[in-house]
Amino acid sequence: MKHRRRKIKPYKVNRGSFEEQKLREDKKTETQRALLIILPILMLAVLAVGIFFGYKSYERSVEEEKKIISESSATEAVIADPMLLTVVSSAAPLDADYVPVLTDFRGVRVSPDMTENLEKMLEDAEAAGCPLLLNEGYISYEEQKKRYDSAVDKYLKSSKMSLVKAESIVKQTIPREGESEQQTGLVVRLDDNVKGKFENGAAFKWLERYAADYGFILRYTGTENVGGLRYSPYLFRYVGTENAYNMRVYNMTFDEYAAYMAYR
Repeated sequence: MKHRRRKIKPYKVNRGSFEEQKLREDKKTETQRALLIILPILMLAVLAVGIFFGYKSYERSVEEEKKIISESSATEAVIADPMLLTVVSSAAPLDADYVPVLTDFRGVRVSPDMTENLEKMLEDAEAAGCPLLLNEGYISYEEQKKRYDSAVDKYLKSSKMSLVKAESIVKQTIPREGESEQQTGLVVRLDDNVKGKFENGAAFKWLERYAADYGFILRYTGTENVGGLRYSPYLFRYVGTENAYNMRVYNMTFDEYAAYMAYR
């Protein structure tokens, strides 16, 4: 009995599946190649961003350091001249032989430290329609004594009061010799040509707003002053622009600010 040979069917390749697989492999290869190109670029970009922000951080640190150094220098400049923040009063009088360095300015003698700013302030006030009169600057120890004694004598002659009472009244507006800050050469007496009280005029209002920009402050304000001197709208003291600005920001009188700076 003969066995029949089993016929084997030929294997048919599914060309569609083969092409799809090849296409997938080609895409995979392309993706890998793209990644090999993109990854280094991304790494360089990340590195560049890191370097950029690192440099910016370095720049900020340098600027902050410069600012600290600048502020430190400014602080030193603020207190460089001790007379700028020296309170003169009965508790801390000046010697009879104390005479500061002075210069002539518009008919009065003042500290040369203030002349440039004072000139600019007077010019700007006039340009703003608020002309100011510079009436006084430095007053010597001897001249202050004459003023004080003369004022006391007037009270004694015009009324029946004791010497002690007369002096207590005069001291509120006219310091004794050695107790006047005009002896420092850093105080000026300003006024205007307008009738009426100076403090109610445009010139004084202008000074209230802008004097600090030129380094000047109203010396005797409405608050209590060391030495018991009354409020005066006429006397402005030069303290430097940094000190004047700080006093405005801190809302301090000259006496308060000078004490604060002394204990820094």
